[in-house]
Amino acid sequence: MERTGKSVATDRAPPQNGAQEIRPTPVASGQGLPCMGRTRPKTRAPTRKIRFASLNIGTLTGRARELADVLLRRKVAVAFLQETRWKGRRSRLIGNGYKLIYTGAAGGENGVAVVLSEEFQDAVLEVKRYSDRLMVVSVLIDGVVTHLISAYAPQVGCND
Repeated sequence: MERTGKSVATDRAPPQNGAQEIRPTPVASGQGLPCMGRTRPKTRAPTRKIRFASLNIGTLTGRARELADVLLRRKVAVAFLQETRWKGRRSRLIGNGYKLIYTGAAGGENGVAVVLSEEFQDAVLEVKRYSDRLMVVSVLIDGVVTHLISAYAPQVGCND
């Protein structure tokens, strides 16, 4: 078979084009071309998983113990509640090691709360109750001050 000036589909790339060469080594700083492994191991801070929950409870009257059972079963550490419909600004133990910190209106409307498991009860730094719809609980978690915010906003069209 005679070759003409045209390329044939069975032709191979010449070895001098670099397609068959091995990859060059990376630069000493580790930047540039990718290499097979990291020059130093990546270090990460230890992680801790905390399970949160948010519930529009409707009313908390007569449901505190049931709520504690559900939170324990689902392994929830912090829960935010809306529409508790409780009067006053207090905190109380609701069972299974959970503590309820709540605020509500004098008329027994609206109301928000934060429920904390046993591991966070002693870490509470501050509780700010702004209204019956907004409260902030500051907690120290692994040396970091964390603000837990429970808020309630009614639906559009409500008179309140």
